[in-house]
Amino acid sequence: MSEQENSGENQNTSQDGGAMPSFDEWLQSADEGVQNLVAERFRVLEGALTGEREQRTDLARQLREATGALEEGSTARQQLEGLSDELESANRRADFFAEAARPETGCTNPRLAWLTAQDIEAFDRRGNVDWEAVKKAAPELFQKAGSPPGNAGTGTGSGGAPAGGDVMDDIIRRKAGAR
Repeated sequence: MSEQENSGENQNTSQDGGAMPSFDEWLQSADEGVQNLVAERFRVLEGALTGEREQRTDLARQLREATGALEEGSTARQQLEGLSDELESANRRADFFAEAARPETGCTNPRLAWLTAQDIEAFDRRGNVDWEAVKKAAPELFQKAGSPPGNAGTGTGSGGAPAGGDVMDDIIRRKAGAR
């Protein structure tokens, strides 16, 4: 879901012509049973995510311990150090993509943002991303607040619907004798 769809600045309209609510607005207006179901689903997903992160951290610790037990300069130690580096890189990438997917980040292309962050070395010692540096380096990868609504006529050379109204509606009304 995009930041625009999830924010109060939603410019989409419902079938009845009213503004589409954000997910949070919709959820607050839903009955208590729906709210409880959604809250439970989020708890399950967050628990799974926490479990995965704990497993990755535990695996990284085990690799460090096994590496330390091996003889300095041995082939096995070099292989384990390489695996530890790969695991750390995979963890950093997974954390990056999780942050990029958050609506408040507003990232429209996480893969290109990842490549940009690597290119400009936008990570601190702990692996945290400097999102401002990434946004400054590649602003086109992030949504702008209050993006204008689309125009169906853009790209057709017509510049959108004529000022007098919808052409097809006018043709149908004329044929039906309504005008």
